[in-house]
Amino acid sequence: MKANHFLIVLLIVAGCHVTDAPQSISPAYFSGEPKLDSLLYVASTAAQDTNLVRLYSKIGDEYVYHYHDFQKAKEYFLKSKELSEKLNWNAGHYRFAVDFADILNLEGLMDSSVVILQQALNLAKNEMNERQAAIISMNLGNSYLYKRWFETALTYYHEAIPVLEKRGEKFTLAHLFDLMGVVYGYMDMYDENLVYAERALEIFNEKPDTLPRAFALNNYALGLLKRNELEKAENSLMQAQRIFALHHDRYHSIRIFSNLADIALRKYDLDKAEMYYRKMMELNLEFGHVEGQCKAHRGFGIIELYRGKFHQSDKHVREALKIAMEYDLPEEKIQCYKLLSDLATALHDFRNYRLYAAKTDSIRNRLISEKTRQYAKEVEAKYETEKKQQRITILEQEKRLTLWLAIAIVVVLLLALTFLFFLWRWTVQKRAFAETRIRQLEQEKRLVAAQSLLDGEIRERTRLTRDLHDGLGSILAGAKLNLLKMKKGDTLEDATLEDYEAAVRLLDKSMSEMRRIAHHLMPEALISMGLKHSTADFIGSIPHATFSYYGDESRFDPKLEESIYRIIHELVTNSLKHSGAEHILVEIVRYDNHITFTVQDNGCGFDPETTSKGMGMNNIRIRVETYNGNLMIYSKPDIGTEVNVEFKL
Repeated sequence: MKANHFLIVLLIVAGCHVTDAPQSISPAYFSGEPKLDSLLYVASTAAQDTNLVRLYSKIGDEYVYHYHDFQKAKEYFLKSKELSEKLNWNAGHYRFAVDFADILNLEGLMDSSVVILQQALNLAKNEMNERQAAIISMNLGNSYLYKRWFETALTYYHEAIPVLEKRGEKFTLAHLFDLMGVVYGYMDMYDENLVYAERALEIFNEKPDTLPRAFALNNYALGLLKRNELEKAENSLMQAQRIFALHHDRYHSIRIFSNLADIALRKYDLDKAEMYYRKMMELNLEFGHVEGQCKAHRGFGIIELYRGKFHQSDKHVREALKIAMEYDLPEEKIQCYKLLSDLATALHDFRNYRLYAAKTDSIRNRLISEKTRQYAKEVEAKYETEKKQQRITILEQEKRLTLWLAIAIVVVLLLALTFLFFLWRWTVQKRAFAETRIRQLEQEKRLVAAQSLLDGEIRERTRLTRDLHDGLGSILAGAKLNLLKMKKGDTLEDATLEDYEAAVRLLDKSMSEMRRIAHHLMPEALISMGLKHSTADFIGSIPHATFSYYGDESRFDPKLEESIYRIIHELVTNSLKHSGAEHILVEIVRYDNHITFTVQDNGCGFDPETTSKGMGMNNIRIRVETYNGNLMIYSKPDIGTEVNVEFKL
């Protein structure tokens, strides 16, 4: 998982350490003071007791937060767990669960973190230790926040609130309110976001110069920005920046400068916005924060767009897009393509406007699909958890049943009804599964038939190419050699010589046409050099046509290469025959595990709903469906045509 670093530090500062751990982390803890050697020395001479467990945990924390050495930290956290088990000290086990889960979250192993914390939560509930149960619930909420399972995170946070309120642990409660505000912000519920941010600040204001208050101020400012309360948001951000400067925390000033630049842009104060973006860029380069560099370049692009300097704007936006593509930042890709479409509109370049708008929509749709799948997983997990909890409840009730016959009969009846219910449900599910499987098999049958057709076409093209080259080509070459042999040593009359030379020219023309047909059936460049070179050869032979290729040039499935080449060939041929286009553009883009290509022309266009049902387009659709690709056609009469196709590799 590529976790947001700001979220990581917020969860760290939230202070979810249990038992005798401090309620918040002192700023000096992050100051870089060399104390690890002294801690290791004390641990090497300490007695095997609970104090040594705490010391192991403290050493692990030092490796995590000061040296970022997770493997060493794990080593000492595991030592604390082993000693806690040896001493039969549950408080040490709780602390280990929280410490180890923090590292797993930082490493993107949230599922493992949930397992460890759930075991600790069950232990705390069995021990009826409500404070430890509340703290571990809070940490479980953090793990689900890392997973972006926001509703589940809120469920665990709400479980912790009553206990923390009853015990009067207000600063831990303030951290919890701040985290809940963050979750509501991610869920675009900004009224709730502000409510919890304000509740956190009411408590943190008692200690005005602490880092947790700075984080809460920044979160509060984000909610204010969504409500367009710019002055209040700017005031909160300036207070947060003062605290970060007080603690020499340059890293988290990145987010402050980003938000201040956003406010300046909304006020159309371009000079101030540029100043904040430059400060932001300086810190991004210092800390190697690539997402921040991407945002800064995009910010410069917006400023130059507002100033009417379109060339400079385009330069910054493309630099931002380059970073977004390299590090797979989908939200930044969307914003960059949106800004490029705005630039194209400003330059009256409506063709590129449509292209960038389509790319924006494509990435946004993929993000929405990913969020939908993630939400479905969360719902499924919650359902499974509820089922397990129901089962646990039933088992606990069964333990309390007496041997009375009447109760036994009731239990038998309940079990029988339950069995019948599950039997009925299983039957319904089995029927639904069978219907789904039938539909899948029918679809697979159609795809296999289409693939067989394409494979047969490839084999037939290969055979015809070989027959033309080895058969007809050899015959024509032999005929030419015989004609040339006949001429040697003989003197031909002028009329006969003219007929002879005409026959030789006709043979040359026939051999050239035979080679052209063979190349069309199965281009040698496609077999030997791959898709890029074969397409370049084909497009290069067509006047007023241009070809571009972007991304990885390595070879992939030959059948898919053949299909892509044939689709491009068919589309270009259609443009030449029917559109009257003055220019044809072919572009292939390969990134990650996808390949897309576009064929554009400025011809007469057509209505895709009424005139795209011919044999050529049907062949194209069959090839696209065979490889589970996506086909999009954009065309209107007198405007031109653009066809986009995307395949997964």
